[in-house]
Amino acid sequence: MPDLGYDLLALETFGGQLNTVKQGLEESHSTIDSYDSDYGHASVRDAMHHFEKHWRDGRKHVQNTAESLASMVTEAVKAYTKVDEDLARQITAGTQTQGQR
Repeated sequence: MPDLGYDLLALETFGGQLNTVKQGLEESHSTIDSYDSDYGHASVRDAMHHFEKHWRDGRKHVQNTAESLASMVTEAVKAYTKVDEDLARQITAGTQTQGQR
C-alpha cells in the first residue's frame, strides 16, 4: 500500500493564489471605473460598464468557488498538520514505551 504524501507548502500557496484571484475579481469593478476618463468616447465607456454589469454573475460564481476552494485548502492543511503532529506523538510515545522494556 503506498504512503500518503502531500506538499503543505504547495497547498498553502494554492490557497493564497485562490484568495488573490477572489480579491482581483472583487476589485475588477473599481478597475473598470478607474479608466472612465481614458476610454475616449462615451460609447466605449458605456460598453465597458455594460460588459462589467453582465459579467458580474459569472464573476460572482468564480469568486464564490475560489473562496470555497481556499477554505477547503486551509482546512486540509490544518488536518494534515494535525495528522502529522498526532503521528509524531504516537511514534515518540511508542519508541519510549519500547525503550522501557
